Amino acid sequence: MARKQTFKRRPNKAGTVVKLSGKRRKPYCAKITAGRDQITGKQIQKSIGTYETWEEADDALTLYRLNKRKMISDQEAMSLAPATYNKLIEQRNKSIPTFKEIYDLVYEEDLCKLATNTTKGYINAVKHFKSIYNIKINNISLAMLQDLFDNDSTGHGMKSLMKILCAKIFKYAVIHKYINRDDDYVEYIRLGEYKESTLHYAFTSKEIKTLINDGSLDAKIVLIYIFTGVRANELLNLPKENITISEISYFVTGIKTTAGKNRIVPIHDFIKPFIIELMDASKKETIINYSYDNFRRRHFSELMKKLNMKHTLHDTRDTFATLCQENNIDIFIRKRILGHKMRDITFDTYTTTVIETLCKEVNKIKIP
Repeated sequence: MARKQTFKRRPNKAGTVVKLSGKRRKPYCAKITAGRDQITGKQIQKSIGTYETWEEADDALTLYRLNKRKMISDQEAMSLAPATYNKLIEQRNKSIPTFKEIYDLVYEEDLCKLATNTTKGYINAVKHFKSIYNIKINNISLAMLQDLFDNDSTGHGMKSLMKILCAKIFKYAVIHKYINRDDDYVEYIRLGEYKESTLHYAFTSKEIKTLINDGSLDAKIVLIYIFTGVRANELLNLPKENITISEISYFVTGIKTTAGKNRIVPIHDFIKPFIIELMDASKKETIINYSYDNFRRRHFSELMKKLNMKHTLHDTRDTFATLCQENNIDIFIRKRILGHKMRDITFDTYTTTVIETLCKEVNKIKIP
């Protein structure tokens, strides 16, 4: 009767070698602990490969452990046991997701639950990483990422968002042990020198007069933007019930930032008739029945073309800030209307006095 072969026990948390049943060319399976079942609490084991002998499987576990703890380099592991190391790398890479695969997981677990505009921002940001979509997360180097950022022609704002997204993806990879914490080097990515955008510039007094003389509904909407400083979707999505028309007129709006949410925007006397006209004309709950893309492409762009102006919709917000400065409107009032964060002062409530002050200040703006 043949004696049963015995093998020494491996240390705790160092993996285990099991002999598989049946006749196999490689009967010895090297397994590591990949976590615990959240319901039962039992260990979840993952195979890193099968081998012809127990010694080969044991060596694979040793190499895996040393390499994972950075106690031995890839080159040293390769020189010690090239065949075993190659098998180990092949098995390990099978279970490691690509950059895009991790993004999809992060999107489902986190990004899709954020505010609509924030989610759209991340959807646009990930498109800039197409060159590394199908690369395993553990094979993406800092040099590779830095080269991607250096050769991307997008603006500083988008690059900042790209870096935030990248940090989320690498953090996910660390938490799920696809890479070590030391391999999360997103913080070292350089965005390059910030350059002030020359894309946006304010409407001139002459251009504002031209809009007034045009008298079309689209021109009136642009004038509302100019004299309120609101973001594009803050006006397009403005419910009628949020508007108060009286001697002191204002509306409540706000998206994008904490400082900008649920803020009071005073209505300049000059644009009050335009807002009333829009409210009366709209058959929906919102003041304007256009989507952002619809208004920007079919209405705003066509109006700019007709009046021979070269502006973006965001220029109206810059124009309001410029008008405030030119008409000596209090800096804190200006920031509050625009929804900018203020470290030097805090506004927690909107009393009647505060609303009256906002309206008084905004009506300092002179009509060209």
